[in-house]
Amino acid sequence: MLQLLIIVFVLVALSVSLLGINIFFFGRKFPETEVGKNRNMIKLGLRCPQCEERIRYRTAKPVKINAKTLQPDWSALRP
Repeated sequence: MLQLLIIVFVLVALSVSLLGINIFFFGRKFPETEVGKNRNMIKLGLRCPQCEERIRYRTAKPVKINAKTLQPDWSALRP
């Protein structure tokens, strides 16, 4: 049982070190996975949903409501 645990630990450590060679040894950055900060996704025209909502709210025209003609729909309240 202990031998199996040691083998599994060595395999996991080896795989993590091999996957992180560029990051650990060559000093390269970890690839950016966030949509709003990834250059390639920005080039494709993709943005994060929060940024898109902010842009829409800034450019949206406010709806004007006429208070004199506003009447509630009382029929929707009846069972």
